[in-house]
Amino acid sequence: MNTRGAFAPETVAEARTQYAEAGPAAKVVVRETAKAMSFDADEYADRVTGEVVETARDALFASMLRVHVGDRSAFEEWLDARDRYDEDDVELLGSEHVDGIVWHAAPFAERVIAATFQEETEAAIGTLRRNAFGRIYHERLRTDE
Repeated sequence: MNTRGAFAPETVAEARTQYAEAGPAAKVVVRETAKAMSFDADEYADRVTGEVVETARDALFASMLRVHVGDRSAFEEWLDARDRYDEDDVELLGSEHVDGIVWHAAPFAERVIAATFQEETEAAIGTLRRNAFGRIYHERLRTDE
């Protein structure tokens, strides 16, 4: 098993802090991308909206989520070592008939999202991170729970 990524928030407050910290980086990425695309000032003002920067922040945050990569036995061992999760807390994306698996745990949501893969590890990691963001973080980061 190996682990990739930086963000593994234990609480909603920690997730919100990390999400907020991704905001300035997202603005820089969008600005530099627009510059590389030779946007003039008018085109930049027309096309680079708050929604564009917010989408960049969402993608940046999701891409930084900590994930574990291993085989099914490593995943089962990981789950067994944590008393807080049971089968109902795990959402599995993909086939149960392949051995590769990548997962992300969100303790504050009492959920684990996992995605299976046969050969395409990077694709599975991307799928998992997007799904974890959409299914766990998106609404929590935008509300005042």
